Amino acid sequence: MPGRKPTAEDLTAFKGQLQAMLGLLSGDISHLRDEVDSGNGEHQGDEGERYFQGFSLELLQHDESTVQELLDALERVDDGSFGRCGKCAAWIRKDRLRAVPHARNCIECQRGAEAE
Repeated sequence: MPGRKPTAEDLTAFKGQLQAMLGLLSGDISHLRDEVDSGNGEHQGDEGERYFQGFSLELLQHDESTVQELLDALERVDDGSFGRCGKCAAWIRKDRLRAVPHARNCIECQRGAEAE
């Protein structure tokens, strides 16, 4: 079941949510970079420290990808395409956008993409 075009109030709320998430992730990325950088010194540490550093690096890469998705969603808000599925062009349901405000696709198209 397709959604409806977001109202101006919806867009304002989603933009605020996207900006808040972006702020949180930016802080996380800064912290993770510090952790990764602190492990790149001459002292290699033990296996546990190397594991933690590798884990931090994976989180950093994931967070940076999510930041880009958030920035792309903010751009879609500004250009008027926010809330439209990138595959079928139907309006994405608001409950999906509330859960994943940077969603590019409706749930049906996303499921199809993940199944491929």
